[in-house]
Amino acid sequence: MKEDIVEIIQNAISWFIGLGGTYFVPIVMLVIGLVCRAGISRSVTSALKIGIGLTGLNMITDFCVQAMQPVTEALSQRLNADFSIVDIGYGSCTAAWSWAGVPWVILGILAVNILCVTLKLTQTLWVDMWNIWHGEALGVMFYVFSGNLWIGIAGGVGMLAISMFLGDFHAKKFQEFNHLEGITVPAPSATFPATFAFFAMKIVDRIPGLNKIKISSTDMKEKFGIFGESSVIGAILGVVIGIISGIGSAGVIQLAIKLAAILIILPAMLQFVADGILPITENLSNFMKEKFKGRKLNIAVDPVMLLSDPSVMSSVVIMYPISIFICAFLPGNNFLPVASLAALPYLIGGIAPYTKGNIVYNVLLATIWIIPTTLAATYLAPLTTGAAEITNILGSNVADGTLVSCWDEGGNLLMWLLVRIFNLM
Repeated sequence: MKEDIVEIIQNAISWFIGLGGTYFVPIVMLVIGLVCRAGISRSVTSALKIGIGLTGLNMITDFCVQAMQPVTEALSQRLNADFSIVDIGYGSCTAAWSWAGVPWVILGILAVNILCVTLKLTQTLWVDMWNIWHGEALGVMFYVFSGNLWIGIAGGVGMLAISMFLGDFHAKKFQEFNHLEGITVPAPSATFPATFAFFAMKIVDRIPGLNKIKISSTDMKEKFGIFGESSVIGAILGVVIGIISGIGSAGVIQLAIKLAAILIILPAMLQFVADGILPITENLSNFMKEKFKGRKLNIAVDPVMLLSDPSVMSSVVIMYPISIFICAFLPGNNFLPVASLAALPYLIGGIAPYTKGNIVYNVLLATIWIIPTTLAATYLAPLTTGAAEITNILGSNVADGTLVSCWDEGGNLLMWLLVRIFNLM
């Protein structure tokens, strides 16, 4: 009887999570709105705006990856780059939601969050259920490494708890830069690069000459007129990247239009999400003031909320070819990111608040960040492959004996450090 109840709970959680963040996040926000007395009309409208915005953001992100994939493949061929580790990108999400520890990691981080909120150890209210997948992905890798399910669960919860506290630390910067009150982003894909940017910018600010460079999207508009417009920047980057990649005149024209569209449509979709979140965060803030006198709590949201500044996607587009070049010639690397390039917006979204949207600094710090991340993805490939095998996500798509990896959590630097330490022991 007890096992049946556990199975029912697991199936219910799997079904709900299986909807995907685009669909269950609006449901969660609707419930929060109703609980916080935002009213039916306001809650439903806000939830729908969030759903519309997230749908648009996912579509434009997929569109961006599809637009750049032939470019990166062509560039790889030009560089004669041949790597043995297959990039599964966000296929790691599937493995994350498909192992035995899924419900326990969810319950674990929610319990830790509630306890920490009660004890005033955190200001983050973890309602972003989708991005628990980061902890799930790391948890199943810990499971593969240790062979113990409970170590896997503890590892996944522990990683999320660390990221939750980092979300507290970065909340003010995230809010100010993206003009969003009452939110934070506890997902490791944003908090870890943000932590790196926090320290790195302290060094950059002390380097003569480099600390004087100031190139933001606003600066580019002021200095270069029409050539500083987001759409024109996208088109120019498309032409330059297309020519370097050798995709032909038709491909160059198509890429130019696609990148121009991406840099214009993406902020519009983010505005939908922001318009939906704002009323709910206001009501939640008032609600929490009643329940927790004198407390300020921040709602955990998806890293996509960090892409609002035009400098982020401008930097992302520049980083696509740079990433391929670096990884192609990086000593000790057997992993070439193609699908993983989809992670670039989120890591740069975490960096940008500390560079104040400076495109030069965004590119510099992102370039430095992806070097150890790529090497970690190579080193941790056996664990990522093991996670994919025990969850049976590869099927017949990948030949037996082939290693797979990815940047987002497959290249998690804290995971890499822990595994290195345990291997030495």
